[in-house]
Amino acid sequence: MLYVVFFLSTLKCYTFQSTISMGKYQIIIIFRPYICFCIFLSITASPYSHASNRNYIAPGEWLNHGGDIYNRRYATGETKIAPSTAKNFRLKWRFHAGRDITATPAIEKGLVYFPCWNGNIYALNVTDGSLIWQQNLQNLTGLEPTILFYNTTWIVSRTTPTIAGDKLIFGIYGPGFVVAVKKGNGELIWSTKLDDHPSSVVTMSGTYYNGKYYVGTSSQEAATATVENCCLFRGSFSSLDANTGKMLWKTYMLPDNGGKVGGYSGTSVWGSSPSIDISRSHIYIATGNLYSVPPHIEQCQEEQNNSTPPTNPDKCVEPEKHGNSILALDLDFGEIKWFRQLGGYDVWYFACINSSTPGCPPGPNMDADFGEAPMVLSVRANGTKKDIVVAVQKSGFGWALDRDNGNIFWSTEAGPGGLQGGGTWGAATDGKLVYTSIVNSNELNFTLAPSTKVTTGGGWVAMDAKTGKILWTTAVPNNGKSNIVTVANGVLLAGCFSPAGPVYAINAKNGKILWTYETGASVHGGMSVSKGCMFVGHGYKASEDWLNHGGKILNRRYADGETKISPETASSLSLRWRFEAGRDISATPAIYDGTVYFPSWKGNIYAVKSSDGCLVWQKNVQELTGLSVTVLPANVSTIVSRETPTIADDKLIIGICGPAVVIAVDRATGNLIWSARLDDHFASIVTMSGTYHNSENKQSYRGFYVGTSSLEELSSLENCCTFRGSLIKLNVQTGNHVYVATGNLYSVPQRIVECQEQQNNQTTPSDSDNCIEPDNHSNSILALDLDSGDIKWYEQLGGYDVWIVACSTPGTPNCPPGPNPDDDFGEAPMILRVNANGTTKDLLVAVQKSGFAWALYRDNGSLAWSTEAGPGGIGGGDSYR
Repeated sequence: MLYVVFFLSTLKCYTFQSTISMGKYQIIIIFRPYICFCIFLSITASPYSHASNRNYIAPGEWLNHGGDIYNRRYATGETKIAPSTAKNFRLKWRFHAGRDITATPAIEKGLVYFPCWNGNIYALNVTDGSLIWQQNLQNLTGLEPTILFYNTTWIVSRTTPTIAGDKLIFGIYGPGFVVAVKKGNGELIWSTKLDDHPSSVVTMSGTYYNGKYYVGTSSQEAATATVENCCLFRGSFSSLDANTGKMLWKTYMLPDNGGKVGGYSGTSVWGSSPSIDISRSHIYIATGNLYSVPPHIEQCQEEQNNSTPPTNPDKCVEPEKHGNSILALDLDFGEIKWFRQLGGYDVWYFACINSSTPGCPPGPNMDADFGEAPMVLSVRANGTKKDIVVAVQKSGFGWALDRDNGNIFWSTEAGPGGLQGGGTWGAATDGKLVYTSIVNSNELNFTLAPSTKVTTGGGWVAMDAKTGKILWTTAVPNNGKSNIVTVANGVLLAGCFSPAGPVYAINAKNGKILWTYETGASVHGGMSVSKGCMFVGHGYKASEDWLNHGGKILNRRYADGETKISPETASSLSLRWRFEAGRDISATPAIYDGTVYFPSWKGNIYAVKSSDGCLVWQKNVQELTGLSVTVLPANVSTIVSRETPTIADDKLIIGICGPAVVIAVDRATGNLIWSARLDDHFASIVTMSGTYHNSENKQSYRGFYVGTSSLEELSSLENCCTFRGSLIKLNVQTGNHVYVATGNLYSVPQRIVECQEQQNNQTTPSDSDNCIEPDNHSNSILALDLDSGDIKWYEQLGGYDVWIVACSTPGTPNCPPGPNPDDDFGEAPMILRVNANGTTKDLLVAVQKSGFAWALYRDNGSLAWSTEAGPGGIGGGDSYR
């Protein structure tokens, strides 16, 4: 959400604060007088500086995720930040980008560069955070997204841009493209596709050297594949001409699988930045786990049950199959000079998160993925200089290898591994110590070596670069989860995944926390450093939030990023807190930024803390709005809401169950902002939890979408019925498709009654029905244009279905002829993407009260598949999910 810069204040002085309003966001500037000193330094030799391998970075610059071509995450030439001054960090400026920022920023010549999850890339002035330029990636490239990730439907980058002369080069998070733009204005220079696999992505921040750009490819196939179709992607590493984008070479980590499942797949090259040894003409990378293996390897694993220690060869790992490996490649030609497989057999994808799922690869799998590339450093051991590379695995093991041949120099179990780590995304080194975070995502007992103290949270670990010996371990306060580290002149800088987003300055010598500050949202991207300032983005709240009834705009009711709840841990769920609202609560709660929002049938809306259930605010809807009740459902006599509130930036938007009014309240206070009447029918209500689309790349897509319903079906035969359902967009400018599904008819013209009496509803659900006229959109799934509301396509499913409550008893005179299958859709469709036989299919799926499930193609509404999941009924079948 925010981009935060901290600087060192060396004086005790007064603070003056000014707030500048900028629409829905604010920039808060804290003015603090300080003195700027010019400091002249003498340069001494470092472990990296010799004639053929000098530092290719000026002090104050941060050129990629790893900071330099050595991937050290070390602030070259930093003198202002020190253990003695860290306590003086003060906020210098904030930049509000509008969505999460999870990449380490790049810095050069007074400018800072970073991407954001709103689909933009930015250049700011390092001095005051003022915007120099911004570019929207989808508009810039013309690409369409192939990966729908964490509530995004647009092109994004999640990598630190690489500074390459007068260019910035960065990867796209689906499709697997690399893009180069002009550093001065962000205009496109070239784009190059690295991989044709539909799930390919670029998550690695590349490294630039001598006119060439080096980067790996990764994939989301592990997240999307089913047991039946896993998997085809093969990780690779490429060299591109930085001026033209031409691919110079590409080296795969696995043999060709012929585009058929049942062979080798996986081995993404995905973390941090590749490191370079100029004198040896080597570039060093590390790889992820395998997704699939041939049958003879599965059989081998079933026999040995993964009993091989990580430091020993594994008989189930064949040569030239480079999963969970560190490799040295030739800079000029991409030839693999040496490799070292570390961690043994490890074959896994998300559909197999439950290891007992039929058809999954045999386990156990230790998750020995490398989520970071190696660092290049040199040490002196017993008077002899040793050139090594060091990387830390998600298994929690740290490895130091000889740069000449890949032989193990030392290995250390720095901490427990886990699905998210272990170590991931970037260790750091000052040449004397190696620093890493240990996420401890599985919340195992983590001994804070060399002490005997234990935490179940994350921690930071310092190891002797010569031996791997653990010198200190510091637990993240409050059992938080640690992330990427940076080292600057004796100070280790680190953040935390906790919702409050704390950042820490730690004494690199002993692990003592010197300073902390809460940024307001979890910190995932790590810090860069320049001339006494550290720069950090924050966000990733999308993985922790639940924004409406469906969770996100894809309506999947799927907890993105959830790792603590699993089949193995579900039996350990226990009551944490209870909040008494005084009457029934029947809506799915919304969650955002550590607060839970929900209505109750008492007529109130509540905000409570997710950590302890303490009340933040409550508002009575009738007092808030001044509305009068038009419908009295479920034994209530006051205005109520019955649906999940929708999070819309700084607002909550929620519908009223009679009259059909939508209201927006301030998310922080609950105070009314606006209300809008959606339908004038006396029995109209709002029961749908709306969807807020806040696209930054196409302003025309922005809006709140919600449907209207009615209790007119409770009316008598004599006066039934006049209500017509509708879908409405509020607060719009102009967009794309929105998908809805509809309920049954209450009444029809006489000609339709006569048609039904003749056919007696003998039509099967998947066939057309003679009694359904065009543009009668009952029991239908529809795609509407986001801008205009035009119906782009529709599919009527289930045939004739006319019913009101007064006709509950069969044979009641004057009721519409039956039978009526109750094919109402009580839920909107979910958006998902599947890969069938190597082909990507974009689908909508919804389940009817009849018990039928339907999958339609998003482009045209044609039927992909249908299944009778179970019997229907007046209460469902399926309804509300």
